[in-house]
Amino acid sequence: MDADAADGEAAKPATESRPQVRSAGFAALALLGVGLCVAVVFPLLAPILWAMVLAIVVRPLHRRLEARIERPWLAAALATVLVALLVALPFALVASELLIESADALERLRGGEATRMWQESLAKHPQLASLVENVNRRFDVKAILGDLTGGAARVLRSVLTGSVAAVTGWLIMVFILFYFLRDRVRVLATVERFLPLTKPESRELFDVTADTVHATFWGTMGVAVLQGVLGGLAFWWLDLPAPVLWGAVMGVLSVLPVLGAAIVWLPVAGFLAMQGRWCDAAMLAAFGTIVIGLADNLVYPLVVKDRIRLHAVPVFVSVLGGLVLLGASGIILGPLLLAVTDALVKMWRRRMTSPEPVDAPKPVEERQR
Repeated sequence: MDADAADGEAAKPATESRPQVRSAGFAALALLGVGLCVAVVFPLLAPILWAMVLAIVVRPLHRRLEARIERPWLAAALATVLVALLVALPFALVASELLIESADALERLRGGEATRMWQESLAKHPQLASLVENVNRRFDVKAILGDLTGGAARVLRSVLTGSVAAVTGWLIMVFILFYFLRDRVRVLATVERFLPLTKPESRELFDVTADTVHATFWGTMGVAVLQGVLGGLAFWWLDLPAPVLWGAVMGVLSVLPVLGAAIVWLPVAGFLAMQGRWCDAAMLAAFGTIVIGLADNLVYPLVVKDRIRLHAVPVFVSVLGGLVLLGASGIILGPLLLAVTDALVKMWRRRMTSPEPVDAPKPVEERQR
C-alpha cells in the first residue's frame, strides 16, 4: 500500500506539469507564428503605414461619401480612386518634367557649358581665380567633375529603376487603403480588443493618433509644396536652369529642420554673385530668407494649431530620428510614435494616481472613428 501511494504521489506532479508544458509549447508556437508574420509583412511595411496614414487623412472625405452613398464598399472605392488620382497625376506631371530637365542638365555638364560659365566667373574675380588655381595644383578638378557627372548619370538611372519599385509600392498602398476605409470599424474594433486599455483610453489613443497624423501630414506636405513651388518660381523668374527640378529638390529638402530649402538656394545665390549678377543674387537671397524661409514658420503652425500638444524640441528630434531610422515615412511616424508614447505615459500616471481607470479627457476636436 505504501509503495502504491508513493508511486501515485510521484506520478501526480508529472501529470500536473503536462498542461504547463503544453501551454509553454503553445506559447512558443504562437510567438514563432507572430515572428514569421512580422518577417512576411516587414518588406511591405512602408505601403501599409502610408495606407494607414492616408486612411486617417481622407476620413472626412470618406465620411461625406458614406453619408450620400448607401453602399460602404462604393464609398470606400470612390475615396480610394480620388486619393490615387490626387497622388498619381501631379507626381506623373512633375516626374516627366524632372526627367526632361535632368537630361538637359546632364547634357550641359557633358557639353562643357557649366565649365564655361565657371571660367567666365573666374575671369571676373582674379582673387578667386588664384585660389582655384592653388586648388587645381593639389587636386585633379576635371577628373573630379567627370566623376561627379558620371555619378549623376548613375543616380538618374537608379531613380528610374527605383521608380518601378515606387509604383509597385503605390499600387499596394492603394489596395490596402481601400480595405482600411471599407472595414474601418472592424479594424478599429480588432485593435481595441488587443489593447490592454479601457474603452475611453482606447478612444483617447485613437484621437491622439488621428490628431498627430493630420498635423504632421498636412503641415509637412503644405510646407513642402509651398516651398517647392516658391523656389521653382524664383528660379524661373531669374531664368535659372531646371526650375522644376530644383523646385522639387527644395520641396523634398524642406522637411529637414533648420536649413531645408536653403541647401539649394543659398549656394545658387552665391554662384550668381560670382557671375556678377549681384541684383539677382540679392533678390534670390532675400526671397529665400523672407518668403521661402518664413513659409515654414507661418504655414506649419497654422495647420498644426494645437493638434500636437508637445514641445517643439521633442518634435524636432522625433522628425530627425524618424528620417534616419525609417526614411521618408519617419517624417510622420517619428512624431506619431512620440505622441502615442506620451499619451500612454499619461494614462499610466492616471492609473497610478487613481484606483479605478478614469475616463479619458475629451479631445480638442471630436472625431468620428
